[in-house]
Amino acid sequence: MKLDVDFSALDMAVKKMGAQSIKIEFTDEIIPIEPIDKQLDEGIEVNFQEIDFDTGLASYQGRQVLLYIKDHSYGNKIHSVIKDGSKGNRFHIAECQKLAEMRRAGRFERYVVTNRIDGVFSVSGMDTIVNQLVEGEAQLNVCQYCLESINYKKFASLPRGIARRDFVKIFNMADFFDTYSSFFKFMPSGIAEKSSNAYSDDWEVISKKIREQVNYQCQQCGLDLSFNKRLLHVHHVNGVKSDNSETNLRALCCDCHRKQPNHNHMFVPHEQTQQINHLRKEQGINFKENWRDVYDLADPGMHGVIDLLERYQVHLPAVGEEVQNQGGRVIAELELAWPLKKVGVAVDKEDAVQATKFGWKVYSMRHALSQIDDLVARVR
Repeated sequence: MKLDVDFSALDMAVKKMGAQSIKIEFTDEIIPIEPIDKQLDEGIEVNFQEIDFDTGLASYQGRQVLLYIKDHSYGNKIHSVIKDGSKGNRFHIAECQKLAEMRRAGRFERYVVTNRIDGVFSVSGMDTIVNQLVEGEAQLNVCQYCLESINYKKFASLPRGIARRDFVKIFNMADFFDTYSSFFKFMPSGIAEKSSNAYSDDWEVISKKIREQVNYQCQQCGLDLSFNKRLLHVHHVNGVKSDNSETNLRALCCDCHRKQPNHNHMFVPHEQTQQINHLRKEQGINFKENWRDVYDLADPGMHGVIDLLERYQVHLPAVGEEVQNQGGRVIAELELAWPLKKVGVAVDKEDAVQATKFGWKVYSMRHALSQIDDLVARVR
């Protein structure tokens, strides 16, 4: 609905007071928080069949989730789990061999799905000594099979044993959701609320000033966003949102911003990463000379795939390849691609479908990882 509001009287009052006139930029970019988002923060009990693994990641009604079994009645261990979450059920983040085994065995326990980002899980179990239900909270551990299945932060290359256990100890839920934010249209409500309340009241004015000073160019990749200003953010280098000193502020495109340390977690819709890819190609700054360049250009959710490709020593892929129809219209964008071989890896399912219609062999992240030998054979 379009709103027509007359601010002329307000403008006149501002001039009479001698106040400085400031131009405010409005954006129509709204990330809704629906009732289900709040419910997922608390946890929803579902049947295993209701959980979707299309991308390889666990999702529920289009939201990225974690799933776990809340009940810890077996072995009368609920008390020990509340004291030490590492003794409890592992939570799952992706399609893994453990879940596949349970599916083959016909074990379809009821799971709780959640996108809570603090790592705290509601648990319960019967105390068989006093025959009483005990409820509490615990810091459960992530399933190592899940981490390996998506090669999260190169987990698959870690030796089994101490190195992997140490990785599990430092696993950060918010970092995980942030990495794969392009795969989903909604972010966890905990991240949304934290992000919206973190900045100072005059942040819009300060941000605009910094972006103007650099002529709306990303200070990292050099992308000119003069005509796409909403894609240029201002990053707090030290992560402290109240520190607005100029030495602490850098203007970065949303893609470079999300890849910075201390960016305090942010949600970048896939449409924006695709637009960044298109503009980089248009402006001739999407060149790559080595695998480091591929990592820097590609969506972070593809880093697990890129790690395996690098280890197999295949040719460097194009990043953000636009597939065109006979009329020259772009009908799909592939995150990684080998155009001469007509092989690619897509984030979005519809992109994969459309590219396939034009003779491409397209893998999802899930299939690129699980069928890596086949992918490598096609692009060598």
